[in-house]
Amino acid sequence: MIRRVTLTLISCFALLLSSLLLEPSSSAKAANLTNYDKLLPAAYKYMGVPYRYGGTTASGFDCSGYVRQVYSEVGISLPRTAAQMYGQGTAVSKSNLRVGDLVFFNTSGRGVSHVGIYVGNNEFINAASSKGVSIAKVNDPYYWGSRYVGAKRIFSTGNAKGNFRDTQNSWVAKDVNALANKDIVIGYSNNYYRPNESISRAQTATILANTLDLKMTNRKQPFKDVTSSAWSVGAVNAVKSAGIFEGNNGYFMPDKALTRAQMATVLTDAFDLKANSSYTFKDVPKDNWAAADISALAAAGITTGYDDGTFKPNEPVTRAQMAAFVNRAVSR
Repeated sequence: MIRRVTLTLISCFALLLSSLLLEPSSSAKAANLTNYDKLLPAAYKYMGVPYRYGGTTASGFDCSGYVRQVYSEVGISLPRTAAQMYGQGTAVSKSNLRVGDLVFFNTSGRGVSHVGIYVGNNEFINAASSKGVSIAKVNDPYYWGSRYVGAKRIFSTGNAKGNFRDTQNSWVAKDVNALANKDIVIGYSNNYYRPNESISRAQTATILANTLDLKMTNRKQPFKDVTSSAWSVGAVNAVKSAGIFEGNNGYFMPDKALTRAQMATVLTDAFDLKANSSYTFKDVPKDNWAAADISALAAAGITTGYDDGTFKPNEPVTRAQMAAFVNRAVSR
């Protein structure tokens, strides 16, 4: 009897150990997810770059060289030519196009010869031989419409915008879905949003630039730690120019988590909120540098703080909280 119990325990332990070795942890899976929200700022920052046959750099792009560069900044590798790219991903109907889908055209009369990236509202961004990196209409009756071949989805997203697998039935589902339906957020690969992850300053800049429809076309280095090649440079320049974001001693700290106090200041400037001294929190004294902005956020109904009467200004903002705050700001 003892021997059977011992053997059973050994077998169970062996199965558990093998599962741990073979199955990656949830945190490991999360770490491997690709952030699709990088796509729009990475694409728009190259607006105006001239067309160059065979070009693959910011000094000049051809159509596939441009698409390949943008996708590489998101973290996805694509083949070199438009025809080869057409063999990737999943076919998508024109009526079901989503931001990030690749759209293909026959401009040579010999099959797929041109590719662009769909950016919403029946528009795509591409490196055109006549205009360089620019935006055009998919159904343009004068040129592109008649040359459209099809589209491929490279991103591993769900069939519907929003409805992320890790926000369904959560308190923030409505807010996240609202932003996703407006193409303000795309989320991560495999249809994740990662709501409990701290949001970085660069990610915040991107969300606000998308929300406020700011132009993300300036690639000039704005801070010592945001170079002209950074995926977020256009978004960071956009919010800086709008007076929404500032750096510190020439640094932006793009990957640093945004605190709740910083978030209050950023949203107050972005949405022109007004302070109201009647809204206070027990952990935000009147002489706190962000007190006025925090009260403005509360007065606008964007935040109520925590149940214990605190605001926790020094805690990082999560992606879920940012989605809720931004959606409330645009919906008020």
